[in-house]
Amino acid sequence: MMAVDLFDERILILAPVGRDGPAMGSLLTEHGFAAKVCGSMADLRSSIAEGAGALLLTEEALELAQLPDLLDGLKSQPSWSELPLILLTHGGESRFARLLDTVAAAASGITVLERPIGTATLVRTIEVAIRSRRRQYQVRDLITESSSQIVALKENALTIRMQEERLRKVEKLAAAGQLAASLAHEINNPLTSVTNSLYILQHLSSLPTESTALVSTASSELARVSRIVKQSLSYYRVNQVPKEIDLGQIVEESLRIFEEKFRKAGLEVSTRIRPLTIFGCGDEIRQAIDNLLLNAVEATPRGGKLVVSLRRSRDRKDQREPGVARLTIADTGSGIAQEQLSHLFEPFFTTKTEKGNGLGLWIVRGIVTKHEGNIRVRSSTRSNNRGTVISILWPAPQRTDVSAPDSGDNRVSSRSMLLPH
Repeated sequence: MMAVDLFDERILILAPVGRDGPAMGSLLTEHGFAAKVCGSMADLRSSIAEGAGALLLTEEALELAQLPDLLDGLKSQPSWSELPLILLTHGGESRFARLLDTVAAAASGITVLERPIGTATLVRTIEVAIRSRRRQYQVRDLITESSSQIVALKENALTIRMQEERLRKVEKLAAAGQLAASLAHEINNPLTSVTNSLYILQHLSSLPTESTALVSTASSELARVSRIVKQSLSYYRVNQVPKEIDLGQIVEESLRIFEEKFRKAGLEVSTRIRPLTIFGCGDEIRQAIDNLLLNAVEATPRGGKLVVSLRRSRDRKDQREPGVARLTIADTGSGIAQEQLSHLFEPFFTTKTEKGNGLGLWIVRGIVTKHEGNIRVRSSTRSNNRGTVISILWPAPQRTDVSAPDSGDNRVSSRSMLLPH
C-alpha cells in the first residue's frame, strides 16, 4: 500500500467567530492530530486540494457568500473519497438550518455535533473520522494498484498478440517452404525434358544463326530456372560459395530479358550501367534484380519512365573503404503509401492485391542481407511527384580495372529507349 502523507490525515478547521479556531487547533494537536486552522473558505478549499483527513467547521462558517467554495470543494472529490465533515452547531433551532441541509446533500459523510461539546466527544469523533479516511485511502491505493495491473495486463496482451502474429508468420513460411519443395520436385521432371529438347536444337546444323542465339538464351535461362528450383528445395537456404561476379553484366542480362515486358508496357527505359565487380552468388543476385524490375513494371502505368543505374558510390552511413556498388531502380509508378513502407519487406505483405503473394521483396531482402548489402526505399504518392526509388548497396572491393564515378570511362553502358506504347 502507498504511504499516507501527513497532509492526508490533517484536520482542517474553519471557525470564523472568536477564538474557536485556534482553541480547537491546540486541543487536537495536544491529542496527537495534525491540525490546520484556515482563515477563510477559500483557504479551506485550497487546503482540501493539498490533502485532508477531515473537516471541522462551526455553523458560522456556512455564510451564504462563502458556501459555494465549500460545496465545490466537496463535489470535486475523486470517486473513492468521502471526506468526513464535522459540523458544530448551537442547540435548538439554528438560523443556518437550510444551509446545513444544502451542505449535507453535497457531503458524503457529515456529522453534526451540538455545542457545548465535551473534549472526549470531539476527540472520539475525530478518531472515527480519521479511521474512515484511512479506509478510503486503502481503497484509493487498491484502485491505483489495480490500474497498474490493468495496464500491465494490456501490455501483456499486446505482447501475446505480437507473438501470435509472429507464430502465424512462421507457420505460413513453413507451409510455403513445404509447398516450394513439393513444386520444385514436380517441376524438375518437365525441366529435364525441355533441357534435352533445347540441347538437340542447339546442335542442329540446319538451324538459322538467329534462332541458334535465341535457343542459347533460352537454354541459359532454363539452366537458371533449374538452379532456382533446386534452391527452393531448401527454401533459399543454400550454401553456395560466393565468387567474383560482374554485377554490370548481370544487370544487363536482366534488362535484356525484360525488354519485351518493357515494350508491351509502353515504358521509357533509361539505363547507365558501369562494369563493377562484387563477391556473391550470381543466380541469387539476378533473382533479386528480376524481382525489382518486375515490381517496377507492374507499378508503372503505360507511358511511364523507368531508370536503372549502377555506379560506384560511397555509403553515407558507412564511410569505410572500399565503397559500395549502388544499383538504383527508379520508376514513375503509383508509389507506396508511407504507412506501408515499414511493412514492405515482411513476408506475405503485398500492395498488389490479387497479383502478388507478398514473398518477392522478402526474398530480395534476404538475398541482399546474405550479401552484406543494404536496401533502401524512397517513395511518394503525391500527384506531382509520384514514384518509387529502390537502391541496393553491395559491398564492392576496389579494383584497378574499374573506373571511379564521373570519370567518363568509355566502358560505361548507357542507353535510352522510348518503347512504343
